[in-house]
Amino acid sequence: MAVYNGYKGANTCTKGPADGAKGAMSWFLAKYKELGGRNSGIYNCRNVRGSSRTTSLHGEGRAVDFGLKWYDKISVFEEFAEQLRLNSAELGIQCIIFNRKIFSGGYANKGWHRYGGVNPHTDHLHVELSWGAANRDLEDTIALWERELGGAGNVKPVGSKPNPKPSVAKQPTDYKDLAVDGIFGKQSVKAFQILMRAVGHYNRAVDGDFGYYTVIALQKWLRGLGYYPSNKYVIDGKAGAATYKALQQFLAQKKTLDAKKWLIDGKFGKETIKAFQRYMNQQNGK
Repeated sequence: MAVYNGYKGANTCTKGPADGAKGAMSWFLAKYKELGGRNSGIYNCRNVRGSSRTTSLHGEGRAVDFGLKWYDKISVFEEFAEQLRLNSAELGIQCIIFNRKIFSGGYANKGWHRYGGVNPHTDHLHVELSWGAANRDLEDTIALWERELGGAGNVKPVGSKPNPKPSVAKQPTDYKDLAVDGIFGKQSVKAFQILMRAVGHYNRAVDGDFGYYTVIALQKWLRGLGYYPSNKYVIDGKAGAATYKALQQFLAQKKTLDAKKWLIDGKFGKETIKAFQRYMNQQNGK
């Protein structure tokens, strides 16, 4: 996992979409169609919107627009955009524009910046590929995106016969009482994932994996509760001292963590986990 460094602009229009771009779109449609993902375009021989001289990377066939059908799913695609940025070196992504924000490998600061272009890109993710990524074989690109980003489902190239609509597995809505043992294992993580599904912060598999998407849910939940303010902390999917301190403060307020006995120190230790398990047990069946 690394962030791409560098940027190569477009020179002139080519004859059509590059295989790497078609592969990236194929992977996206297979993974996000059920959440409103759609193909909003790859090749288009034109200039950048608002410019009369600069050729768009769509003109070279190495930019893809991952479309969004339902705006209320935008948080899902914000997470997806961040995963693309974090894996941009491996995927060969040199630029991403989405929801009035831009990442570019050409910037000294490789984070997100405010985007002031003509199109705010609120209904699609604009993703630009390096020439190396654009020239990659279609099937190799699909395999690479699957390896780096993962996810369930079969991926077929754009234009192939679609698979039948897969059946959606029922997700649990409740869980058995947790053992208050101070071990944040799979059962505790699953209970938390179920709780986050109930409050609308998690829509993935209940798999007991305390990974990126589960941490994102934790941070969003704490922010909504007022313990992880946006002016101090970022929602980045990385569980650290700031995230755990916010959790401890919340648990202390809920009186499952005795702040007089245990420090609010940002460490996810045994007593904090016990307090978390006590809190989740209080929510069971509600």
